[in-house]
Amino acid sequence: MKKYSLILGFISALTLLSSCEKQLDKVNPNAVTSENYFKTSKELEKGVNAAYTTLNGSYLVGNCYIWLHDLRSDDFVGTTLADDRGEILRGTHGVNNSYIERVWKGFYIVIHRANVVINNTVENDPDDSGNQLKNRVVAEAKFLRAFSYFELASLWGGVPLITKPVSDFSGFVARSTQKAIYEAAIADLKEAAGVLPASYGAADNGRATQGAANALLGRIYMQMNDYANAKMYLEKVRTSNLYSLVGNSNENFQEETEFNKESVFEVVFSPNPSAAEDEGDDYAQGLYRESTNGTRQYDMNTGNGVVLPAPGLKAGFEKDDIRKKTAIYEVGDTWAGGLMTQESWKKYTLSYKNAMPGNVASGINRRLIRYAEVLLMLAECENETGNLPGAIARLNEVRSRADLKAAKLSLYPTAAFPCNTPDEVLKAVMHEKKVELAGEQVRNRDIIRWRAAGKLALLGGEPISYFQASKHGLLPIPQSEIDRNIALGSAGVPAQNPGY
Repeated sequence: MKKYSLILGFISALTLLSSCEKQLDKVNPNAVTSENYFKTSKELEKGVNAAYTTLNGSYLVGNCYIWLHDLRSDDFVGTTLADDRGEILRGTHGVNNSYIERVWKGFYIVIHRANVVINNTVENDPDDSGNQLKNRVVAEAKFLRAFSYFELASLWGGVPLITKPVSDFSGFVARSTQKAIYEAAIADLKEAAGVLPASYGAADNGRATQGAANALLGRIYMQMNDYANAKMYLEKVRTSNLYSLVGNSNENFQEETEFNKESVFEVVFSPNPSAAEDEGDDYAQGLYRESTNGTRQYDMNTGNGVVLPAPGLKAGFEKDDIRKKTAIYEVGDTWAGGLMTQESWKKYTLSYKNAMPGNVASGINRRLIRYAEVLLMLAECENETGNLPGAIARLNEVRSRADLKAAKLSLYPTAAFPCNTPDEVLKAVMHEKKVELAGEQVRNRDIIRWRAAGKLALLGGEPISYFQASKHGLLPIPQSEIDRNIALGSAGVPAQNPGY
């Protein structure tokens, strides 16, 4: 009887469907969608918070993003990397590499969430009569969208440029050119820089600022080989007088000194010094993470130390350069558990205060842009625009940090870096960026830029041993994206990059 009733019910349902098709096309008035959810500026703020949350998720800064940049640089060697990270380190990665796919997917989740905010601005909010909060939140979303597109374009070249929320397959688009993606990011950042505040109160630390937007504009213009424009925006950061170098290099990589004067933009994590597991981690979707995973695997003491500083990095530090001790633990160095008996990575690890063994999650914020990098980018821009004295001045500003000055680190020019010609100055810039920013996801992009400009001879040649120009200049478009987006290669830009 029950089975019979179910069959009758099913037949009745089919009849209803066939006779009432037009009625069923109606939208459920009680359903919550991105189009009808946002009624106030505060709700809009929650939308942009979701985009920030994805940025610190497992797919991006909480894990995969760190690996993807560091393993494609010449700063690291692997110990037990046998999974997809090992493929990236050795250059054997293909279209199904999970870490590459997650970073791609993570940035498009950020872009989607930013698009929802940008395209759903509220009107006539009585609690935001001047639209100050709304305008700020939209500017933050544009910053995050621009950051995502810059990363995608610099790693993959041309990618789909999506500026509205995609709800079905009709929203998919073909790949735009790398130049078009950069230009779209620049347009977003220029608009954002005109609205974003110079700084925030403590409760809003971690949000994008005007300085972060201008610094990112500098990064993008440099990657486009437009050093004049890059210099203009980086100078805005320098002359704002909001940033300065902290006295001790270690302060940039520890929990107790987050959001210091050197921080231009950092991703926020929650202090979690004793937990063996990640707190608040939705790894499967990569959407949020309260503690970081990647850095604990750089640490031989409180993690499992599957990567080590490369010999070339260690050898690159000058004798009096104490930044080596900031970046690397050597045998005999002191950590929270006593004396080091093995070499290990130090930046962003908990070994300075935690002696607990095991897979310890970290709550140290990741500084994605800091003022020292701004000065070093300016040094490169000054050199490329013909101002060698200005370039040397910016280099020496970094080397005049209080702890380096106390260690009597020589200023440029030095015997090893004479700085008489543009090539000699660029060689000094290359050296300074390597030792100052080691392990900070900057080196990979620098190598890409210098390779494109034919400048790698100043490093002694191609620094990536496996590199093949026919394959490794760009990452592969994930096969899952090619399978999903049927429009991907329909506008003159092939669906896949060369060599894959």
